Amino acid sequence: MSGFVAYAALAGDPSVAVPRARTMLQALRHRGPQGMTLHEAPGLALGHAWLDLGDTAGPWQLRPDGPVLTGEIRLDAPDDLARQLDLPLAGDAALLLAAYDRWGIDALRRIDGDFAFALWDGAKQRMFCARDRFGVKPFVFRVTPQGLAAASEIAPLLGVFGSLQEAPDEIWIAEFLSGQPTCNSRTAWRGISRLAPGHLMILEAGRVEVRRYWTLDPEPRDYVVGPEALRDRLDRAVAARLRGGPSGAMLSGGLDSSSLALLAARHVASPLPVFSLLFNDRPELDERPYIAATQMLGGFDQHWVGAATGETDSADLLTEQEQPFHGLGLPTSRRLYAAAAEAGVRVLLDGHGGDEVISSGVTRLQELAREGQWRSLWRESDGLAAVYGEPQFDVFLDLVAGSAGNRLLRGVARRLSGGGRPDNRQWRRMVRADLAKRTALVDRVRDANTPGAARSPDQRHHIGLLTNPGIAAAFEVLDRSAARQGVEPRYPFFDRKLVEFCVAQPPAAKFHDGMTRALLRDAMQGVLPDSVRLRRDKSDFTINARRNLIDGSGDRLVHLAAVPGAMADYVDLGAFRAGVDQLQRGEADAPTLRQVWAALWLAEWLEQIDAPHGQTLTDRRNPA
Repeated sequence: MSGFVAYAALAGDPSVAVPRARTMLQALRHRGPQGMTLHEAPGLALGHAWLDLGDTAGPWQLRPDGPVLTGEIRLDAPDDLARQLDLPLAGDAALLLAAYDRWGIDALRRIDGDFAFALWDGAKQRMFCARDRFGVKPFVFRVTPQGLAAASEIAPLLGVFGSLQEAPDEIWIAEFLSGQPTCNSRTAWRGISRLAPGHLMILEAGRVEVRRYWTLDPEPRDYVVGPEALRDRLDRAVAARLRGGPSGAMLSGGLDSSSLALLAARHVASPLPVFSLLFNDRPELDERPYIAATQMLGGFDQHWVGAATGETDSADLLTEQEQPFHGLGLPTSRRLYAAAAEAGVRVLLDGHGGDEVISSGVTRLQELAREGQWRSLWRESDGLAAVYGEPQFDVFLDLVAGSAGNRLLRGVARRLSGGGRPDNRQWRRMVRADLAKRTALVDRVRDANTPGAARSPDQRHHIGLLTNPGIAAAFEVLDRSAARQGVEPRYPFFDRKLVEFCVAQPPAAKFHDGMTRALLRDAMQGVLPDSVRLRRDKSDFTINARRNLIDGSGDRLVHLAAVPGAMADYVDLGAFRAGVDQLQRGEADAPTLRQVWAALWLAEWLEQIDAPHGQTLTDRRNPA
């Protein structure tokens, strides 16, 4: 995937803009295998690192005196936009420039797709930046009295302002350790920000303004419903993301990836390369029967990839990721990206996010409990029990305890299930108490989880899943890893029209007949093999992640438990040592596993940045 940088001087010597932008661009050379170009103007520079995915190299300009654009830009429906503009079909960047010429900043309301860009309008002396609605494309920036610097990654922004030193952001660290991010704008580096999904930024007359341009609003429920409508939207989303280069797809054997692979195979002339994981030493994770069933219905060029083992180069991963990160499955994703690159694939369809977009539909069961529809609740809870691998009666009691309209009944169900009130501190047990207090962690998380003004509890829940800051953070982690391989992951489920459609569907359409994710199961009838479409189980890949963490970092974790170093300023060492002990004894559940992982990578990052400024990231990417 490509990358971009932008620098605008605000004070001092304007001639520093070009050399600073040139240095920034060098930090993105891994994103520009086809070349890097810099556009220069007084006090301003825009750079583009080019991976050829069908468009020309940037920065782009329609005419010598017109606006200049750089960024990563993939439009969903360029032909529709060209018709609105009365123009012949052109590259996505050229269409975006033409849309800006016609509608100015309001062009954002007329485009869909994945993008992060910076546009300089010399006539208005204005820089206009934007990030797509879901944050698929990354955008980070830094503003000081000296200037505005923006880029696809953090590394170009480290040290760009010379004597200004970067430091860890305590609020970000507290939220990272708790697994409860509350905003889309912070990074681990104080003073370096992310442009949030669905937001734009304007630099004009020395002032920088960031504001929202889009809010997720479901389609009216009387608009269109039915499985055919969902299948049509998903098929269009897949087709839109196959443009621009040799394409392939991940194929795990699950509902999401199998749906995308089979739809994509209908749109390509030759067999579609698909990439699947092998777990030869973990038979409980073997998905080959489901993959084989899907293969029989599609024209695929099958590639098998061995799942990641424990070996991890922490320095390389931190150079790639630039800050601590959540991503227990990242070592395996890196293998898939490498395999795709080796096969000549540049565009890789990924079913990531299907759970959130389609929704499990469990709020339907909560609705039944609130309304006292006990027979229906009992009948439908059977499907949820199969997914969780728990006795149906236990699942039924949990639903009554959590959602019954009668308070007394909730209490009785809670006692029968053997549970009291949940331990409200468990989610933040890895955070030092003084750090939690200093950063107002509990208040921040509570305020972030306050219900919005959606039409129903189901829609509030569904929109909450899709707007959680963890969504964009996950895209950024995957983006940085795939960029190293020259591969662009694309996510058909995160199509605006598809998302709005799914959120608008009633709870009974999202869960029925004991089936979670019923929207997609119904839509893919006749496309997916029923063995995949109707499967209720889902492999728990945390088993592999747990093994990788023990094999690759077990000794390091033991050392940190004894000699914690800088992480002791942030991590509750009692909780960390207990988590490491549980991990070694094979008793760590998924939340504990994630918390230990977070503490580990925080410790590695703090140790790395403790070196002289820039030695670990900037200089590693720009060796002398």
